[in-house]
Amino acid sequence: MKKVLALGVGGVLLLGVTVVGAAVLDDQDSAAMCLPGGAAVTVSVDGLPEEIAGHSGDALRNAAVIAQVGQEQGFGKQGQLVALITAMQESQLGNHPSTASPDENGDAGVFQQRQLDGWYGSLEDVNDITYAATAFYNGVTAESEGDYGTAGGGAGYGHIPGLTDISGWESMEPAAAAQAVQRSAHPDAYAEHLDEAEAILAGLANANVSVDSASTSDAGGASDSGGDHCAAPTVEATGDAAEALARGRTLLGTPYEFGGGGTHGPDTGIDCSGFVLFAFGLDSNEIGRTAQAQFDSLASTSVPPDQIQPGDLIFYAKGRTGAVGSPDAISHVAIYSGDGKMIESTRYNGGTEPGVQEIDAQVEDGRGFVDVRRLPSTTEEPA
Repeated sequence: MKKVLALGVGGVLLLGVTVVGAAVLDDQDSAAMCLPGGAAVTVSVDGLPEEIAGHSGDALRNAAVIAQVGQEQGFGKQGQLVALITAMQESQLGNHPSTASPDENGDAGVFQQRQLDGWYGSLEDVNDITYAATAFYNGVTAESEGDYGTAGGGAGYGHIPGLTDISGWESMEPAAAAQAVQRSAHPDAYAEHLDEAEAILAGLANANVSVDSASTSDAGGASDSGGDHCAAPTVEATGDAAEALARGRTLLGTPYEFGGGGTHGPDTGIDCSGFVLFAFGLDSNEIGRTAQAQFDSLASTSVPPDQIQPGDLIFYAKGRTGAVGSPDAISHVAIYSGDGKMIESTRYNGGTEPGVQEIDAQVEDGRGFVDVRRLPSTTEEPA
């Protein structure tokens, strides 16, 4: 059975770990400090401490991978804490003897994820700490009938929610956020591990080793999963693209509203195609009001994904209006913002609506990706 995680471009996370604290980086990205709980602890490949807070060996290695995946998926320290206390409660960071074998409910792995048909993945999958951690943070999305993820229901072929799908998780207590993902029969147990998880992250931050850039991937979820909105990175863009990106970023955090907004901006919210109109200062009669209409109107300006530039539009067919990946079923559009990122207004399966956000661009291997198309250049500035 095919397995599909809610991953972005790249999709592969490395298993070998070492840990680096964000505090020891020479050039700390100030925007990262705006993530929930502060900047994430960054992990690399060599130099893992022998013991932190009573944890060593495989358990400490698992904790480091969980932190690594969280950082690479765009979560700050708060998200890493939620994941760590979950793994500590569910499996003692993998040290519990029953971790590798399914329980009576079919749950296994560090996060005790169900390995039955239509759920999180195979027994091998959920025992792969990188796969399991990514599924915890981002959930699992089915690409076709019968895939892992179908048990979650929702739009398309189904999606089992992860932390990023929990509305308002950033303002929750970590234990409450963990429970919202896991739906445990023992909701109060997660809080017991918070001090220990804090100590683990502090120990990882004090590892004081160098970042190994080869260990990181560009797989990712929301840049801050709907939390505090920080200054966007500088993008080298000129002309209409630069203006549109600057204009679009003024709406970061604006709620999603299906059919809402347009050239004038949001109503109570704004949807994906309305966001495009606003960012570029276009009228619907110039490019179309829906994602499908915008896709069709730009039929002559298709761009190979490897030639994508800031300001290009990325189109998806995710199953809401027809077959996933079909050019006749376009259901979403985003604006490529450079440096592997895109800006969009969106809502996720399961009802959560992050609204306008800047996240890792999902091109080619992104779920439902159809094409990249470029708006003809104009000299008129957006109003």
